[in-house]
Amino acid sequence: MEKIKDQMPVDNIEFEAYRCRSCGEELLDMEQLGTLAAKYRALKRAKEIKFQKWGNSIGVRIPKQLADELHIALGKKGLMLKEKNALKIIVA
Repeated sequence: MEKIKDQMPVDNIEFEAYRCRSCGEELLDMEQLGTLAAKYRALKRAKEIKFQKWGNSIGVRIPKQLADELHIALGKKGLMLKEKNALKIIVA
């Protein structure tokens, strides 16, 4: 068995597993399964957004619940960066 990193094809969620060198079967131990389950629980809590054209840019609205939780107000600044196939926003 060798330890591998793989990705769920539909959701692009990365996970670690063990792959059998002879048959190719992949297995997860309880810790790996727990980590993967936590990622799916977080994805389930995600809010759907819609990208819109604002001038020459593309904008996205932040749902009020998330804005309140993160103390985001008009004029507050943050950072946005690309991480693999995702955008990450860091509230300053």
